[in-house]
Amino acid sequence: MMLAPSVHSSRCRLLLTGFGPFPGVPRNVSATVAERLGHAVRWRFPSAQVVWSALPTEWHVAPAQVGDLVLDLKPRLALHFGVSDLASGFVIETIARNHAQRMDAAGLLPMAPFIDPFGPPEMATQLPAARLQARLAKLGLPARLSRDAGAYLCNAVFYRSVLAQRATGRGGRSGFIHLPVRVADGRCSSSRHAPLDIDRALRGGVEIVAACLNH
Repeated sequence: MMLAPSVHSSRCRLLLTGFGPFPGVPRNVSATVAERLGHAVRWRFPSAQVVWSALPTEWHVAPAQVGDLVLDLKPRLALHFGVSDLASGFVIETIARNHAQRMDAAGLLPMAPFIDPFGPPEMATQLPAARLQARLAKLGLPARLSRDAGAYLCNAVFYRSVLAQRATGRGGRSGFIHLPVRVADGRCSSSRHAPLDIDRALRGGVEIVAACLNH
């Protein structure tokens, strides 16, 4: 899970997450992107401490795990990835909402229709969303803004991460990026039909991190 030393290091801390499989998506590319992006970011920013995690797509695990990671690490940036069949490139989510529904990978529904009974109805991303979209577009990478992260675990992780960043009081940033369900890895004949390949996904991911770190 970790790509760097102790979380008590004084270096800039970055948290990257993706998801494991869930019904209808037996291979979730977001976990692959998060892991490979962790290596790429560490190469681009060698002084940074990078932690990545593949989250189980389960209501009773993923949101709490992300909240604990953010509170423990107090990262300067927490960047979360998931997949959506509505995505044809990078979808930069701008609003996290306090609602939850749909069966998870364990076959369970959320215990309540909300994520936090005491949390606000919605919270804005802490990423410079418009600047990210412009930066990706300048590189020729497909990107758009979204105000609807859904009501599944992507939204729940997004919400919990932003809430935890607020609780730390450190001014850290959290945000969520949806990717296409299929990101081509170049190893299969259908790769040319995928809207985004792994190299472009990683290139865009590094640029997102750089923009969030004001590089």
